[in-house]
Amino acid sequence: MEIVENSLGVDIGAFLARPLFGHLATQAPEGPRESPVWYLWEDEAAWILGDAATDTFPARIEETPACSLGVVDFDAERGLVQHVGLRGRGTVEPFDRELAERLLARYLGPDSTDWDPRFSGYVADPTETALLVRIEPKTVVARDQSYAPAPVR
Repeated sequence: MEIVENSLGVDIGAFLARPLFGHLATQAPEGPRESPVWYLWEDEAAWILGDAATDTFPARIEETPACSLGVVDFDAERGLVQHVGLRGRGTVEPFDRELAERLLARYLGPDSTDWDPRFSGYVADPTETALLVRIEPKTVVARDQSYAPAPVR
């Protein structure tokens, strides 16, 4: 993984450990597509939950593995704009319950009994079409594009 730019001022792994939304960009025959996703940064890769029956991005990854994942932390009140862009290749991997639990716990909390049933049920009893997408970045761009916010009046 080559870090092309890092003006973020924080460790990229620490930034990616935050429970932020990612935006997965893939290519379809009709043109580019974007999917908002939850992800887990682990072992120098981003992991995304998917389901071949309900999500279209796994098939696009299988057809054209080149993809990118953009993650932004934005707070207009503080003028915070931090961005990490991962560009590389995706692969469709078998569902892994433990990895899926770690991913969901980032967003929903550590106790799966507190989760919305559609998430706890997905992990407890995954469908035959449940899967994971692994994004292995070749290049990373990390930028702090924060600004001085307008004064509150």
